[in-house]
Amino acid sequence: MGCRVEIAGRSDRGLVREGNEDAILVANLDLGEVLAVAKLQRVEGARGPLLVLCDGMGGSVGGEVASALACSTIYEATQACPATEDRAVLARNLRRAVRLANQAVVAAAKADKGLQGMGTTVSAAALVSNTVVLAQVGDSRAYVFRGATLSQITRDQSVVSALVRSGQLSEERAAYSMQRGRILQAVGSSEDVEVSLSIAELRIGDRIVLCSDGLHEFVEHAAMAKACAAESLEDAADQLIQLANAQGGMDNISVLLAEVSGGVLREPRAGEDEVRFTELDPNLEGESALSTTSIVGRRLAHQAGIRKEPGPARLPATAQHPAIPEEQVLGPAERELAAQNHGHLLGWVAIVGIALLGLAYALGLL
Repeated sequence: MGCRVEIAGRSDRGLVREGNEDAILVANLDLGEVLAVAKLQRVEGARGPLLVLCDGMGGSVGGEVASALACSTIYEATQACPATEDRAVLARNLRRAVRLANQAVVAAAKADKGLQGMGTTVSAAALVSNTVVLAQVGDSRAYVFRGATLSQITRDQSVVSALVRSGQLSEERAAYSMQRGRILQAVGSSEDVEVSLSIAELRIGDRIVLCSDGLHEFVEHAAMAKACAAESLEDAADQLIQLANAQGGMDNISVLLAEVSGGVLREPRAGEDEVRFTELDPNLEGESALSTTSIVGRRLAHQAGIRKEPGPARLPATAQHPAIPEEQVLGPAERELAAQNHGHLLGWVAIVGIALLGLAYALGLL
């Protein structure tokens, strides 16, 4: 039997953008229903809920189309899969759903010249037994809040994150890097997409948090954690949106929160506040498929020229993906300018991104 889940979500235009290119979707997989998250929703059943958050790019029209299309495609593909109690099977089902969403976004862009260059990030979460399974593309994020600790359980597929993981950039300098906002891939950017799969065990009272970079890029981690501790999920969602807008609301802001209880879940033990996660490599089976390092991230960084070591071979059907420059964020003025032009940089070719990265190193900016 699955656990009980309460869910709340919010998506806000922010204070600068003319429209909202984010999209969120929550579905009850047992009933085959998409749920409205403007009010608190409760889901209980064998399959539980599906949560999807997408941050679109490619202009006010293209971004909205890409994120909405990705959400609906992921839901339809996941809903069509039979129920499973195997977390590896669920992970592969989510991976397939995201790849189908990529195909749908690519096809829509080819069919309408006005949508060319559109794309979207994806963070999708589903539950099996006592485990949350995440499928990730881009730099939207998933966290688990337990006790007073907010633990990120996805890895950003971004240039800055790759530089930090490879030891070429410190965490301190990363906050001011000119490469902030550049992602390594997006759904819709290529004919195929590599999907990161991560899993984490849950405990009674855990809160799963999905959010777009309009929140995590502008609000400090400690402030996010404090908001996640609000008495109700609805209050927590409202406070997170308010925090981002208080920092200028430079981007669209979206958040989904889900609190789990009952079923097979157990109480957290002392010292378990920090939630650890592992990635799953769909090339492998059993325990050998699990890794504590960034499997897909290493391959993407290698393809972007950031790492010499590519990591495990990618899936045969998956093409290579260039680094996708989105924004260059330094301070408030630059943030506002980047926000106004979000998405228009998606069409840059990979060679330009790599050349800029080399120039930044030569000038000592990184």
